[in-house]
Amino acid sequence: MDKSIILISFILLITSCTNNGEDEEVEILGCMDVNSLNYNEEATEDDGSCSYYGCTDPSAINYNSQATIDDGNCLSEENSVPGFSLFWNDEFNADTLNLQFWNIERFSKGTFNNESQSYVDSKDNIILIDGKLYIRAKKESPFDPNNPVYTSGRINTKNKVEVQYGYWEVRAKLPTGVGTWPAIWMLNSKIDSIGWPNCGEIDIMEHVGYDSSRAFFSIHNANIHGDVGGTNQQGIYDFDDNENDFNTYAVEWGETYIKGYVNGSLYFNFYKSSELFNDWPYDNPFFLIINLAIGGDWGGVEGIDTSIFPASFIIDYVRMYVKS
Repeated sequence: MDKSIILISFILLITSCTNNGEDEEVEILGCMDVNSLNYNEEATEDDGSCSYYGCTDPSAINYNSQATIDDGNCLSEENSVPGFSLFWNDEFNADTLNLQFWNIERFSKGTFNNESQSYVDSKDNIILIDGKLYIRAKKESPFDPNNPVYTSGRINTKNKVEVQYGYWEVRAKLPTGVGTWPAIWMLNSKIDSIGWPNCGEIDIMEHVGYDSSRAFFSIHNANIHGDVGGTNQQGIYDFDDNENDFNTYAVEWGETYIKGYVNGSLYFNFYKSSELFNDWPYDNPFFLIINLAIGGDWGGVEGIDTSIFPASFIIDYVRMYVKS
């Protein structure tokens, strides 16, 4: 018999005995943490290479020991709030919106409050420039005044950043011009199962361009919703000729109270007076929404000035604190 044939037969016999009819499992090294930036779904053994965004400055109040890549959101002690600890923040220092924390909403014209704009996912409408978020409303070309087309931006933290109670603060500069309707507001995380208004809503700030010298803080629930003007569920803040500057808008929210602030000045108080869910649906995690509407039931009361576009709602930062 040919010696080469004998050798091949011997090798095949050894292979057969070694594998016992089964293929050997191939080991794949990689990051196995689904929350990391470089998760490898094919990895069978974690190799310690996982990467995470976060604050890498040990002296910051939001230092993240797990972070491997600094996200530009580090805050110093001067940004602390007495009695609270920083839970999450976005200083908008990246090049694009961080979709780990934010969702970009898409809705057609008239979906909400008879508003005149469509909410779109476009870099023309949601832009980060020099550490600030610009939510920009535009009139689209070619513009037909008889059939105007407007686009704008609307973002939220639903299913990504949701918090129950705390102190939330947003520093922002309002757009100008009749027809604008910017808002910073919150919805109950259970909205999909129980619907609006039963779920509850907290409006940290609303502003309408035709009434430019005032900002509004409102809450809504099953019993009082929609137009809450003239009730104890709305606060009105009169600007001191600084409505065109950057201002801070905040809510402090606990088990029995909701408070509204502008630039640290308290102008809204609401206290729990009933255990009924229809009166107080605020004992659940809420998520944040920021948008710029055009026209609509409130923003469009005096029409839309077509000369104001593009109009920008500029956000400097968003910070959420929880009780220490």
